[in-house]
Amino acid sequence: MRGKKIIKIILISLLGIFIIADLGGGAYLFNYAFKKGGYSSTTGNTELKGNNKWFDQQNQKIWTEKSKDGLTLKARYLPAKKKTNKTVLVIHGYGSASKYMGSFVKIFHKAGYNVLAPDNRSFGMSGGQYAGYGWKDRNDIIEWIDRVNKLNGKNSEIGMYGISMGAATVMYTLGKHPKNVKWAIEDCGYSTISGELNYQLKEMFNLPSFPLVQTAAIYSRIFAGYNFYAANTKNTLKKSHVPLFLIHGSKDTFVPTDNIYTNYKNANNPKKMWIVKGAGHGKAYSIEKAKYIEETTAFAAKYFK
Repeated sequence: MRGKKIIKIILISLLGIFIIADLGGGAYLFNYAFKKGGYSSTTGNTELKGNNKWFDQQNQKIWTEKSKDGLTLKARYLPAKKKTNKTVLVIHGYGSASKYMGSFVKIFHKAGYNVLAPDNRSFGMSGGQYAGYGWKDRNDIIEWIDRVNKLNGKNSEIGMYGISMGAATVMYTLGKHPKNVKWAIEDCGYSTISGELNYQLKEMFNLPSFPLVQTAAIYSRIFAGYNFYAANTKNTLKKSHVPLFLIHGSKDTFVPTDNIYTNYKNANNPKKMWIVKGAGHGKAYSIEKAKYIEETTAFAAKYFK
């Protein structure tokens, strides 16, 4: 009996250690991946050069909105040189901000469109302590779309462009039937937040996803206010018939190239896919600059009236 009691105490102690380690590990993962000042703080804050410097020097206006959960959100609005009812939302990736989207802003502005480049929650000028990974952000994007529609009236036409987390934001937003959105382009977006976290945990730390990601999901619900397991293009793209152009690099090791096949499968027609040979994460534009500009502007022109 004494031996069984000792074994029981040991097992309970081990279980307690496991739970404490899991809670601590899950908290670390959540703070590292979601909290402002975590991993995202190492990926931004670069000097403005080239097209980013060009964007900064344009006569842009700063728009402000309040999110439904009380955050102050900011966006950069660059009106077209010639008045138009056509506006393109350009949405940045993880660890970035609107001010670093100059190349893509320039593509659509040069094509004759107004451009609105929001800062997603916890990035750039926008408030918030936790990244929305596109899922929480989709509600904020709907608010920006409503603002554009009010500005341009009943003839408003909107296109959406996003890269990386911004691409996921676009695909998740399409599931909410955004008003007057005529087309969307996603470049290297992930299909699920959980899948991307699972992959990064293995890639960056060589750790299994279970149970750390599941524990991080609990922290996400409590502190960030959303269930990231709900984020899945299978559930959002199937609700949309907005024409979708999907782009991905063949050598993407941050958001694996397999994601484009999943997203393409999940999307309804009309849809178009382009895998850029040799491009790493977010590098399709730099690898195939001329063709990238040609393909994206042609897609926009096709579906704008």
